Amino acid sequence: MKNVEKSATIQEPRLSQQIATNDDVAANEEEIDEQIEEGNVEKAARENATGFPVSLVNNKQIETNDDDVASREEVEEQEEESRIARVAYENGMSTALAKEYIQRGRTHD
Repeated sequence: MKNVEKSATIQEPRLSQQIATNDDVAANEEEIDEQIEEGNVEKAARENATGFPVSLVNNKQIETNDDDVASREEVEEQEEESRIARVAYENGMSTALAKEYIQRGRTHD
């Protein structure tokens, strides 16, 4: 019985681009988490100052919440694109085929 190994040459520009994308996604997630935490701290401070939960929401808070949701959605889209690119690269297929491959549930994270 013979052992067969699979190896692939990684193109440095493509690998660098993938690493940069992953770093950007991680940085965006971290920033969003920090913004959410700051909002939670401010809310807790207001509740502690008044002794009861504050339910007043101003326009700035609504805009901030909308921005947080939009940022999180953007991060999720970037993660999905990154995943598709990785599967495409690892399996030597087009991104369209990789997307279909993932949607069918044949992923291997």
